[in-house]
Amino acid sequence: MNLIENQYEKIIEFYPNVILENNIISHVKIPLKKDYFLEINYSRYPKKPIVGLIRSDNRAYRKIDKIIPLLNSWEKRNPPSIVDLISEIITFINDLESEHIKIKKDLLNGFFALCRNQHPKEILFLLRITNGIATETILPPGTQTYKHSGSFSPSRLSLDLSLKGSIHSHPSGNPYPSLVDINRVFKTKQFNFIIAFPYNLSSIKCFNSRGEEIEFTIID
Repeated sequence: MNLIENQYEKIIEFYPNVILENNIISHVKIPLKKDYFLEINYSRYPKKPIVGLIRSDNRAYRKIDKIIPLLNSWEKRNPPSIVDLISEIITFINDLESEHIKIKKDLLNGFFALCRNQHPKEILFLLRITNGIATETILPPGTQTYKHSGSFSPSRLSLDLSLKGSIHSHPSGNPYPSLVDINRVFKTKQFNFIIAFPYNLSSIKCFNSRGEEIEFTIID
């Protein structure tokens, strides 16, 4: 059994609904939600495969080779399996579709203390989110905060797929986003927390990239 056949055997073991493109075992499609497919051409394996998301009419939807760590770090001499690659991509897609987030209580307590220390100045951080849990705050480059607003420069951020959230304070006590929040901060992030004065567990709200309120859970 050659390398291509070996990879295909593993794929059909874990993804029995796989579809062959033109009956070629090195060019497969995995059905996803909402009439989308993950398409992988690994005919040159162990060289890096060609990967993309396509619609049910076979029209390209999104190239994802630059946003998947396994593809970015691909090495011909020590390539990951195609099954591991599929698993990472599907996990990434599911995370993008999720609208529920967990955040650690000690992270919030640290942010509360910082908000009180900087009051009445607004503060803004990004959130590192791993496996659906916000675990760390990161001060983004180019951050500017004022008494009533804050912003940062997305173009100056390195490629880090774990930075999927933001968290900032509202010294005014209003826990809802302004148009500036939505257009300058929220639009590039999946989960966006606002901590309003007086900076405690009853003054937190979370929003998606469109400024719509979403649920969250505080964990120990």
